[in-house]
Order: sequence, then structure tokens, then C-alpha cells
Amino acid sequence: MVGTRELPRAASGDAPRFPFGGHPRGWFAIAFSQDVEPGALRRARYFGEELVIVRGASGSVFVTEAYCPHMGAHLGHGGTVEGDCVRCPYHAWRFDAAGRCVEVPYSDRIPPKARLRSWPVREQNGVIHVYHDPDGGAPTWQLPALEEDGWTEHRTVLWDGLRTHPQEVFENTVDIAHIAPVHDGKRAKVLDSAREGPVMRVRLEFLAPGAVVDMPDEWNDVELSVALYGVGYTVVNTHVRNHNVFARQRIYATPIDASTIDLRGVVQVRDTGDATFTDELGAIFYRAYVEDFARDFPIWENKRYLLRPNLAAGDGPIGLYRRWCAQFYPDEPVEKDRPTKRRPRARGLVRRVSGGVRATAERLSARGLALVTQLRAARPDANTTRDASSPATTAGRGPQGPRVASVREYFDTLGERFVADAARDVDAVFQWELAGDDGGTFHAEVRAGALSLHEGSHAAPTVVLVMAADDYVRMVNGELDGVRAFATGKGKIRGSVSAAMKMRALFPQA
Repeated sequence: MVGTRELPRAASGDAPRFPFGGHPRGWFAIAFSQDVEPGALRRARYFGEELVIVRGASGSVFVTEAYCPHMGAHLGHGGTVEGDCVRCPYHAWRFDAAGRCVEVPYSDRIPPKARLRSWPVREQNGVIHVYHDPDGGAPTWQLPALEEDGWTEHRTVLWDGLRTHPQEVFENTVDIAHIAPVHDGKRAKVLDSAREGPVMRVRLEFLAPGAVVDMPDEWNDVELSVALYGVGYTVVNTHVRNHNVFARQRIYATPIDASTIDLRGVVQVRDTGDATFTDELGAIFYRAYVEDFARDFPIWENKRYLLRPNLAAGDGPIGLYRRWCAQFYPDEPVEKDRPTKRRPRARGLVRRVSGGVRATAERLSARGLALVTQLRAARPDANTTRDASSPATTAGRGPQGPRVASVREYFDTLGERFVADAARDVDAVFQWELAGDDGGTFHAEVRAGALSLHEGSHAAPTVVLVMAADDYVRMVNGELDGVRAFATGKGKIRGSVSAAMKMRALFPQA
């Protein structure tokens, strides 16, 4: 899927906006693996330099400067890939993956200085990285490979030409005070942080609004475990604790020049064992990531970077983060914050999105099920008083329904539980298959805000909930935790994730 969207842009200044004394050293993403096919040569511009990315016949990738050392031709404009070499379009000189000239077609002698600058390359987890060092040094550390087993296929996004800096992007990791005004979250808190060489780890928690994941009446209790590998790459492991759902976001920020970056993202969710369910869950998290992350862009693109910000209690460990970042620059930052002279910039922001849809299985997994079905039925005992604003009672809670003694009583009162306002745009059939002496099969048709109840099976239900009758009654009454019930296999869901997500809103305590 490909999309284009214009975002607010700041004018480009004649002087750099970011006083960091040069581009940072470290590993930076320059392409997704899928973008460079065997035998392909791709132009790129990063770190203020023209580059070419080449995938040779062997499948390996190499990256060199773009300009031929002979007469200065740009290899990305007419150059060709031959084996694991690239040939210049101007005089047909040929260079290998290390940048050495290995052939001058019309001469037996190769000039000893005929060499392209080559870049250390590492390709892993579907991303091509180069190591940048302003002094031309070799890598002093390596990126760890991520385990892919148990995670979905990559959904990727590229925000091209964003007017900001990698350090600014990843400062959001520790800037917990922006979560409420920018992302509508609340109660953000840093749980712990640690620095070890080029790696910084931060763990934080907050309550996230459910609307971003199609749960408009919910607050989700979220924990983020963040690992920053230099200022070019960050891995965010997301745990929605009240629903026991896991996702993983990767963020890659690469300087194009002193004040512009390419920003890449990869989103995955923990495989639930059911392809249809997992894919829909992945699509929800992907959309939430793309939409929510972009809220920061207008701020980044129009703000000034202050070397000495006036920090307040509750801002998060911003100073700690900045001191850690200092190791990646060759020089000390410029001491004085100064405004820049500006001129208009016409180039827009292009977002390219890729990611496929898989739909092959029939059953829903229990682990991810809790998020999208919203079946967290546990409620406080009637004699117990809780702080209504605490995460324990706000996350995953919806309106309450009456207690019931049997499945029959539940369905006899389902019309009373039904929330017509939540059903205005719903066109679906919800079916319950409840086993046991007190069980049975029932279905409810919801069309344009109206409810009709029926005994027996529907020919084509949109969603099917399967559970033992006794367990379902206990869950409705708050005696059995809904998340635990589905996580331990006491309940299963089949059908549409998007429709299943509406059940809690339509039938409180369903």
C-alpha cells in the first residue's frame, strides 16, 4: 500500500538547527531489504553525501560513495551491476564491493588511488544498515540480531525528508511529560533506565487511550521496554498489561543532512497461532503506530533545539539521555543557542508504506484475544471500594451489567444490556456457543442500532464466542477474569477481529 500526505513544514535555514558538531557515529538504516533486489543499484543521500546501494549477484549488499574517482561520474545514473561489482557508466571502470577498481577496459594498469570509499554494511531483520564514522573509523560495536520466530511479518513505513534530527526523535523516549499533551496518555512514569556503552535502556509505563486501537471507551495499561542502540536505532517492546498483548516497534532515524532525516519504522505483534486474528491485530497496532507517532512531526519540524532547556520535575531523564548521546559526536556541541535565518522550502513529506495481509486460519488465539474482544469481565466486589482513577479499575473496564444466575437469564436480559448508541455503525451477527447442561447456542443480530435475539446457530455469524456455560456465567458476574479465561484456553473466539472488538461496548460484561 502506498500513501502520500503533506505535514506542516518549517522553512529551511541557512545554518544548521542542531548544534551537535557533525553527524553522529553509529549504525544507521539506509534501506529496507525488500527495496534492493539482486542485481539492483539504488541511489541514496545520507550524512550529506551521495551513495549507491548495490546488491550483487551473490545476494550480498555493499555501499560506496556515488562518484567515480576517475572523472567523477555518478554511478547511480547509468551504472550497472555485474556479479558483485558495479561498472561506471562513463568510461566503464569496474569496482568491487570493497571499492577497489578491478578493471579499466582500455588499460592494463589500474591507477593505485582509483578507489571508491566503501561503508561497513550490516543487513539484518529486513533492514540494511551502514556504520557512519566522521573520521572514517571501523565499527566499534555491532547491532544485535532480533529473534523473528513468534513474531509477525514486517509492516514497514518510511517518512522521507522529515526536518528534524535523530537525537531529537529518540529524546521522546525519556520525555514522558509530552505523552499527555501530544498522545493523550496519562500517568506516564519512568520505571528504570540504564546505560552501557552505546546502548541505553529505558522502561516506562502509562495509561494509553483505547481509541487509537479501536477501543474508544477503554484505558490501556501499557509498559514500554525500550532499547536504544546509538542514536540511529531503537527497539520498543510494548506490553498492554491489562490485556496481555505484545507488540514490537522498531524505529530507525538516519541523517540526510544537518537538519533532515529519513525515519523508518517496522511494526510486529506476537504471533497468536491464528493467522487471521494475528493479521488483524497486527493491522490495528500498525495503524495506531503510524497515526500516533506522526503527532510529534509538526513539533519536531518547527521547534528549536535548546542546549540548556529549562527542565522541570516530571520531564523525565532528559539530561541523562543527552549525556549518553554525547559519546557519538566527534566534537562538543556549540555552546550558544542561536536562531537561524530561514528561507521557504517547497519539498513535501512523502510516506511510503508497505505490508501485506495474510488470511488463512480460522481460530482466534487466546493471548491476543483480550485486547480485541475486550472481554475483561472482572469487576470489584460490591463490598469493596476502589479509587476510580486507579489503573486497576480504569484499564479494560466498560459499563457494568446485572449479575445473572444462568445462561438463560443472561440472554433474557441481553436486550437490557444492549447499548444502542454503540451500535449505530454496526452490521454484524454475534453468536455464543456455550457448552454444558445450562448452555446452548444463541445469536444476536445488530443492524443500524437495532438488536434482534435468536436461539440456535446463524448461517454466517460474524463473531462466534465459545466457552463452557458455567465459566461464561462466572465471567459475566465478575467471578472469572476474562483475560485469564481466554489466556488459559477456557474461551475461544472465531471470526472478525474488528467486530469482536465491539462486543464489550455493545453488551457490557459480555
